[in-house]
Amino acid sequence: MAAGWELVSDAISVTDPQTDRLLYVNPAWRKLYGYSFAEALDQSVSVLTPDGLSDKVRRELMAHSRNNGWEGRLLNSDARGHVFAVDLRTMPILDENDQLIGLLGVATPVRQANVTDDRIQELVGMHQEVLSRELKRLLETALINPDPAAVAGANGKSNGKSNGNGNGSPNGEVPGIGRLSSRELEVFTLIGRGHSTRDISKKLDVSTYTVQTHRNHIKEKLDLPDSAAITYWAFKWAHGQA
Repeated sequence: MAAGWELVSDAISVTDPQTDRLLYVNPAWRKLYGYSFAEALDQSVSVLTPDGLSDKVRRELMAHSRNNGWEGRLLNSDARGHVFAVDLRTMPILDENDQLIGLLGVATPVRQANVTDDRIQELVGMHQEVLSRELKRLLETALINPDPAAVAGANGKSNGKSNGNGNGSPNGEVPGIGRLSSRELEVFTLIGRGHSTRDISKKLDVSTYTVQTHRNHIKEKLDLPDSAAITYWAFKWAHGQA
């Protein structure tokens, strides 16, 4: 019987009817209350009820649970002392001879009245916006400093196969962009913005020979066949199309 309870989302417990101590709790119960299986076993159920619940109310609840069961709302507290409302349903567990052997409890947390579906969607949307912004930042970083193994795969060098665009580039990404140094990336971006070798040398205050050396390194690191390919991929990179 307990095997099926392991998979359900409700917090399920079984209590000894004589001692009011926990005999079994399922994973959903442990998640809700924050106790491990070992910590929960043999604990009195009174540990779940804050001090505000009187002994009289607790005794009445257990008495009803031993008979035909009890259903209602009450406050519970978790392992950290956080108090929250639950809808609790209890019923007796009987053996084949109708002898009481346990008390089954099913607890479902109660959503606060001010937490409407619209409010939940609003909160989800807010967090999605933050997550999307952080994900975009991480992806931009990954384009500049990708994993070396991913770069090798993007260039088709792991299996010797092209990805279908003539440059071993998946989905139009610049192959091996993370291999470029910061200066090479700067030169690559300027090429993509239409600057000539002479323009770049003036802008960076370096010789045209140095710019040409950077071009050669870019060509080698990105595994591009010629200057036309450099210009093509530089344009896509500089204009955010890669």
